[in-house]
Amino acid sequence: MACVGTDMPCLIAGDDFYYPVQFTDSSEVPRDLTGATAKMDLRDEATNSSVVQSMSGGITDPLLGYMLFTLTDGETAALLPRAQASRVLVFSVKLTYSDNTEQTILTGSLNLEQAVTE
Repeated sequence: MACVGTDMPCLIAGDDFYYPVQFTDSSEVPRDLTGATAKMDLRDEATNSSVVQSMSGGITDPLLGYMLFTLTDGETAALLPRAQASRVLVFSVKLTYSDNTEQTILTGSLNLEQAVTE
């Protein structure tokens, strides 16, 4: 099965990060996620088995298919040491339904850049 979508957000190290997602069908009708759970992990590469950071959050409005994933300012700062100018991480959003089936609904790359102003 093909992935539902891809995205490439950008964030600044040391800032809070909020990443909203709405899961809809091909007609833009929200998917009912009642009974499901959602998670979003960050990795250096898709083939790397080690998770760099698990995002906080999950499903916020199951009937409308809404999810929100977050990182604190401390978590984003820890992802990019001050001596490093930028970093690209890959991510995926995976749903686990009440019958234990899993579906990856979104994949992408996350561009992390160093703040100029502290």
